[in-house]
Amino acid sequence: MNKYSKDSIMGAIKVGAPKQLFELTDAQVKVIGNVAQAVLAVTALAGAVVLSAVAPNIFQLLDKVPWRKKTYSKWNSRRKDQQEKIAKSFYYLKKRGYVELKNSEKGFTVTITEKGREKIKLMQFKSMAIPAKGKWNNHWWLVLADVPSDPFRTYADAFRKKIKTLGFYPLQRTVWVYPFDPRDEVDFISAYYKIDRFVTIMEVVSLDPQDLKKLKGFFKDKGVI
Repeated sequence: MNKYSKDSIMGAIKVGAPKQLFELTDAQVKVIGNVAQAVLAVTALAGAVVLSAVAPNIFQLLDKVPWRKKTYSKWNSRRKDQQEKIAKSFYYLKKRGYVELKNSEKGFTVTITEKGREKIKLMQFKSMAIPAKGKWNNHWWLVLADVPSDPFRTYADAFRKKIKTLGFYPLQRTVWVYPFDPRDEVDFISAYYKIDRFVTIMEVVSLDPQDLKKLKGFFKDKGVI
């Protein structure tokens, strides 16, 4: 038997109490679309870890995903089926180069690869949202994206599209506004599209009265402020 076969991996998976190796936001949980993605997400957050230690956390995560009850009607009652699905997912992820599996004295050790981290970035990208941290302080955050058309037009258009889906107000073609601190999210997006050197973020306390009226109306209608 191949030491990295589905059966050998399944034998290394044990059902037990999760050890809190991960913590995902509700938005990140919602974007997980299948068992393999859940396995990859937990592996990414756990680091190099013995398979039997990370498996209980995968069971816990899969109990939270929105599609679990609809797709696996007997998910809670048939742990052996769950183990088999998780083992197949590890096998699939290894074959695709998303994780590495190594034998150790304690059993299989699983580690995410750089290719796997890129996959996680894409999952995070899809689930991204800007959190409202406490009460709004009446300051505004401006994102200035002065991106050269050549050769970055495609990336600039994709950046603007993503910024729009996050709820920013387009004050000008290259200026976007949001009432809460978006630096982490905008830094991630601009780096993702490789245009971060063209993007500037600033916090301002006052704006033109006409612009201010439009912004307050826009974000109040959206329920953001």
